[in-house]
Amino acid sequence: MSAASAAPWPGSRVLLGWWRELLDRQPQQLWFSRLLLHRVEASVRVMRARSLDAWQRGLLRILSTRVPCAGGPEQHLTDLQMDRQVLAQFVRELTDAGLLHRNGADHWDLSSMGRHVLETGSLPIPSEERRTLYFVDNSPLNRPPHFLDLRRPPPPVAAGSLSAAPANARFDVANLEQCIHQSAEWKTRYHFPGDIDAVLLPRADVPEASNWQRVVLDSVGPLLMVLLRTMPTSAGKSTVLGFAVRAEGWTLETEPISTLAEGWEDVLPDLAAEPSPDAWQHAWQAWCQPRGLPRAEVESCRLERSGHRLLVYAPPPLIERLRTTRSDAIKHEAWLLAGDGRTRLAVQIELQPLTANLAR
Repeated sequence: MSAASAAPWPGSRVLLGWWRELLDRQPQQLWFSRLLLHRVEASVRVMRARSLDAWQRGLLRILSTRVPCAGGPEQHLTDLQMDRQVLAQFVRELTDAGLLHRNGADHWDLSSMGRHVLETGSLPIPSEERRTLYFVDNSPLNRPPHFLDLRRPPPPVAAGSLSAAPANARFDVANLEQCIHQSAEWKTRYHFPGDIDAVLLPRADVPEASNWQRVVLDSVGPLLMVLLRTMPTSAGKSTVLGFAVRAEGWTLETEPISTLAEGWEDVLPDLAAEPSPDAWQHAWQAWCQPRGLPRAEVESCRLERSGHRLLVYAPPPLIERLRTTRSDAIKHEAWLLAGDGRTRLAVQIELQPLTANLAR
């Protein structure tokens, strides 16, 4: 038996309770996943925008409309009737900020940064910060970790609720650097912080006393999560909401910890995988086994998934047995999990009589 199958999974009553708690979210599909999460702490360079004052913006606009000439920027601005020392101070500030540059021996012009700042009205200012970012470990799927935007730290999970991290569950800083170099569209799609400009790693020419602050820390820990796909929008797109679960009592946090819109299949590829026919049969038989139902009747059932329901076409004697025992399945309150690995699909059991035509 694998570690994944040995760890506990929520039962029928728990799944029913979660579905009821989340009904106001208009759920279309429900999964339960036992994930491994990389909590990555790193020093990064952050770019924050600072608005230019009216004088700086005005000088840049004037300089952008005039032909560069010898003698420095002040020669362009003699008609402003401004004190030359004050004017020189403004020009020096613009030059130090990289907005003006020397174009030839004595010719000055706006830099590409200066033109960008003139268009946007703000100047990016770099600073160093320590940030915490989360990545889903996708090593069970032979894929690299993927960034996961979490609104808050995940709740602690007791030992034994999840198997130990596999040996290949390691985080490479290159995964974070790739995210930083992605397009603005990609960062918006996955809610990656757009102000992070670079990872700042330890340097050989920096004293060790300062370098320790740039060490990247990776803590691998479990995240138990209910994933809910909502009703598609008018554009046909659906959202996947992630809700953290506390293993003690299977308590569900009813405010999402994560929201995945377009591209959720890239973050958690196993959500798009449909359980195999054998997996459905195994899940159904596992639900029936503790209820003492005859094996021949259980194996003769036909299974068909329809949205969040599992249609079970069962022989009338089996349905009658469940009715006699007042089973939750008769009241449409029985649920089961199907699938293999870390993520399993939750479905509501719906019994249907097995006719002669269906039995063939």
